[in-house]
Amino acid sequence: MLYSLPTGKVIELSIEQYLELTDEELEYLISINYGESIENPFFGSILDKPEPLDIDYSSIIPPPITEIDESIDFNPEEEE
Repeated sequence: MLYSLPTGKVIELSIEQYLELTDEELEYLISINYGESIENPFFGSILDKPEPLDIDYSSIIPPPITEIDESIDFNPEEEE
């Protein structure tokens, strides 16, 4: 992921690195003017990657419902 420092520079971090980043480390990166100035709004975009993504859609799409649970009351009676 790209993280924008308050100086306007951008650094690339993994999620784990970002979560482990302390305030002191962040201040150090700012003090040494670390990072890159990015002019291209599509820097690091998926559009720059030549290889196709291998996505396993079977883990994303739920399986079809084949049985109806008879214990569910679809017409509950209203209490008065």
